[in-house]
Amino acid sequence: MLDHNWLTSDEALNAIAGLSAETTGANIRAKTLMRLRKQFSSEQTHFIASQIGLRIQATTRFALAAEMLFTDRSLQQTTDGAIAAFKASLISKLAPQVKHVTDLCCGMGGDLQALAARYNVTGVELDPQLCHLAKHNATLNNLNTVEIITGDASQSRLNTDWVHIDPDRRYDGLRHTDVNSLQPGGETLEQLIRQVGNSLQGLSVKLAPASIIAQHWQSQCQLYWIQSRNECRQQLAVFTCDNARQNYRTALAIDQSATPKWEFSYPNEGLRNSRDVPLKGSVDKFLYEPKPAILAGQLAPSWALSHDLQYIHSGVAYFTSDFASKLSGGTCYEILEELPFDLKKIKRHLKQHDIGRLEIKKRGVDTTPEQLRKKLKPRGKNGATLIIAGNPHSEKPARAYIAKYL
Repeated sequence: MLDHNWLTSDEALNAIAGLSAETTGANIRAKTLMRLRKQFSSEQTHFIASQIGLRIQATTRFALAAEMLFTDRSLQQTTDGAIAAFKASLISKLAPQVKHVTDLCCGMGGDLQALAARYNVTGVELDPQLCHLAKHNATLNNLNTVEIITGDASQSRLNTDWVHIDPDRRYDGLRHTDVNSLQPGGETLEQLIRQVGNSLQGLSVKLAPASIIAQHWQSQCQLYWIQSRNECRQQLAVFTCDNARQNYRTALAIDQSATPKWEFSYPNEGLRNSRDVPLKGSVDKFLYEPKPAILAGQLAPSWALSHDLQYIHSGVAYFTSDFASKLSGGTCYEILEELPFDLKKIKRHLKQHDIGRLEIKKRGVDTTPEQLRKKLKPRGKNGATLIIAGNPHSEKPARAYIAKYL
């Protein structure tokens, strides 16, 4: 069995650094692996070799990836560095007096690393291997105190200003969105929520974008859907003592420097649904598509009404208007041509206009962009966006729009 203390030893770190220096990409020469197996056990060799590929995977997610340690599963589940930095800055904004943060279920330390750049921190993790990785990752390039406790987050005794918790959504191999099916579950989260305003200044709960929390929790917190690298990566429920920040939901996107590129907020009590949005039934000159975080936060109808947009198809998140604008939280396209959803006619149009660089988007039709691309076989020097919009519950046929991004 692999000695967990060895994972972050000078011997292990030097071996990883040496292997990285002589390896191009993730492909390690068989001769090199044979040499490692003579020096280390099979488990140690596997750990050393795995870091090369994992660090390459992590380069788009962590500025310090070349020095960090991972396991495959922990890298998949951890928070991106930019998102973690944004979340840490959010605590500073909401509660400037916070000095210490405890990160429950800290994993390999993605969030903990960003928190440690601002605060003294304690990480709590049940897996002893991840505890060692978290300590290593969180202490990189920071001078604050980092304490790691191996233990059950639900049994932790807290002496801290703020808690961040990342309940395990896949503890049994399945992906759960029901808060009560997480580990720790609803009972532990309820206990933490009750401490806000008493022993805690605040609480951040990391959730999957599709997770739905209890209605009485929503009224006590602000919900954030955080987008990065063109996908909504996580939902964050933030509980504070500030009543003005409760019962709101916010969708936002951040860049690699953890700076919000756009943000859209709306009160939960006034949240609009698809029936509130006017149905145009056809497309005007411009088509608007909400960003992934807007969609994940169920904010599309509220967002559309805030910008005087109308549905093209009822309940399908493509909207239209006769004006062009770079709306915060959405993408605007100018419609160049409207066609029936007929592959022969679409293919003919692409050929006539020499369109080969084709971005394909679709909603409400039973096909995928990959399947469409294989059938259309676009070839040419020009570029365009093909948008397919339909509603499977409507008698109105789907339509195809040739568009350009504004």
